[in-house]
Amino acid sequence: MVFPPCGIVPFRGIVMYATPFCYLYSDTTVLYFTFRACYANYCCRLHTVSSNTGDILQLARQFESILQETNAELFYHLLSIGVPPLKVAFNWIVFAFAGYLEPDQILALWDRVLAWDSLIVIPLVAAAIFSYREQKLLECTSFEEVQDVMSEASKVKVIILLQLYIFRDSVDKLQRSLVQ
Repeated sequence: MVFPPCGIVPFRGIVMYATPFCYLYSDTTVLYFTFRACYANYCCRLHTVSSNTGDILQLARQFESILQETNAELFYHLLSIGVPPLKVAFNWIVFAFAGYLEPDQILALWDRVLAWDSLIVIPLVAAAIFSYREQKLLECTSFEEVQDVMSEASKVKVIILLQLYIFRDSVDKLQRSLVQ
């Protein structure tokens, strides 16, 4: 078997990583070199299993830890009905939400990945989406119901969701002070 010199065999979903760049560039040469840089720096870690930081195993673990710490009731409810949250979120993380979020939201997500120079934003957004849908998810009793609740993403706004999720304690305090 012959492998490419880089050691990474292209896989069936690689085009999902490139698609958002098609909204930014009309010149295919610029598109290619920009995508290549993004893939080499970030996307390759989304389907690489290693002990290095930032690979898919660490991101999956971070997602579970973040959701369990910030929303334990939801996390354990999903486990109790036989739906590990990672089973729902894994493809989102692997493909950086391509095929799930609207293109403008994927670009907003990648803007945050580049700004933070970290893929941690991806599991953060996944946990934020779970929390955003918390009430409906707590009513679910099967994997199919969870899939139905999580299938609609047209209203998901990445920046707002991240801000609300990251600063939720501040938002809660502000809301309580306004009520008093």
